[in-house]
Amino acid sequence: MNNKKSIFIGGIWHETNTFSSKKTYIKDFKSYQWLEGKNLLKKSINTNTEIGGFLEVFHKKNINIKPSLFAAAVPSGIVSKTSFLKIVDKILFYINDKNLNGIALALHGAMVVEEIDFPEYYLVQKIKRKLKKYVPIVATFDLHANLSKKLFEICDILVGYDTFPHVDMGERGREAASNLIQLIETRKKFKKFYRKLPILTVPQMQATNEKPMKNIMEEVFKSEKKKSINLISISPGFPYSDIKDLGMTIIGYGTNQKELNQECHRLIKVIKQNKQKFLPKYLSIKELEKKLAIFDKLKKPIIIADSSDNVGGGSLGANLEILEVLIKQNLPGTILIWAPFIKDKKYKDTVLNESIAINLETNKSHRMAIKGKIIFQKHNFSYVRDGFYMTGQHVNMGDVKVIKTTFNLKIILTENRIMPFDDRHIKVLGIDPKKEKIIVTKSGSAWKIAFGKIANTIINVDTGDICSSNLERFNYTKTNAKKYWPLND
Repeated sequence: MNNKKSIFIGGIWHETNTFSSKKTYIKDFKSYQWLEGKNLLKKSINTNTEIGGFLEVFHKKNINIKPSLFAAAVPSGIVSKTSFLKIVDKILFYINDKNLNGIALALHGAMVVEEIDFPEYYLVQKIKRKLKKYVPIVATFDLHANLSKKLFEICDILVGYDTFPHVDMGERGREAASNLIQLIETRKKFKKFYRKLPILTVPQMQATNEKPMKNIMEEVFKSEKKKSINLISISPGFPYSDIKDLGMTIIGYGTNQKELNQECHRLIKVIKQNKQKFLPKYLSIKELEKKLAIFDKLKKPIIIADSSDNVGGGSLGANLEILEVLIKQNLPGTILIWAPFIKDKKYKDTVLNESIAINLETNKSHRMAIKGKIIFQKHNFSYVRDGFYMTGQHVNMGDVKVIKTTFNLKIILTENRIMPFDDRHIKVLGIDPKKEKIIVTKSGSAWKIAFGKIANTIINVDTGDICSSNLERFNYTKTNAKKYWPLND
């Protein structure tokens, strides 16, 4: 008789910015990450991802792995209902084994789908209905998840990231897999705790190796050392989604309900004591101009973080305001701009050295021309991440063109939107980050993985885009966000 356990794996990942006009379709998932069947196993093994963590534990435990689909898209606007349902149907298609012992899912927690409230819950509910028997379900979620109580209640355990910038996805995958095996073997469920806090924080203030999140996470780890506490996760949440479940969430699991409640309430007190430290500091474009007027006196490299145009938060990465400042002041450095129009022309896979003038346009009222020489251009260019974030992940940049001005400003134009989670996205173009005077990142805090160690001057800028540091810019309609801190101050 074969007693080998069988576990089903899959997932869907998307951080939805409902203030974005760029809707998310099935093609966006297929162009970023669409790992199906055996390819899910092949592409995920030895990667610093949740699925990679699942596989490491299951292989060591000699688990029979049943792969389905993991689909992910670069953060953007609301996901179309049709696209989401197609992904759900594809995942459900692979559930055909009546002897499944467990389900391990890699979710995000901040997905928003048109006409479907609680999409991650919807997926788990569909899985449960198809199983027609109790099978423990464990899922991972992003630190930016806007966790719903429905998802919390339907899953046996939810395991959240402990880091931002995210470097522990593989570790959290291993933790989730280990907990799932424990549930299967002991058949004992954990005591649970859930609380939503009316607190909104922006990504650039959520870094877990900096205050205030560093202080909060240190207290979380203290709680987790208690024998009765299995795990506690805190999700600061994603403020750029107009949904019912907005806000910071704390969840916990343990063997003693009273002690679990005590620890979680203690952590809530710590969060409230530290909330004023979540208020961001940033410069306007005019203030940036003044700051760069003393460029020679600033220590290099200078990192200019355009958190408002944060690609990892759903912005387009096409804002030109900082680029205009650099050109106006003839400043050297590197900046990446999303420029899908470059796909319109066929480029040879050769490095050219010719003068060129290109008109960039983010909207009909904002245009500018850049002049320089093409120092790099490739058609359908891609690379593999080798840093701490999602090690081994394939990144498709699409068509790429790098233009160098006479004052050594390198403007990278990419067909696809690129999240700056590693320094390879400029290294593969022949640019050495350590030698750059200025590096502009379209990011909140995730850029710190790529450039944090070399940054000698850090300038946070708010350009007023859809990931603005100023939450008063946003019109929340699904919840009474005006009662949330800091909007209620």
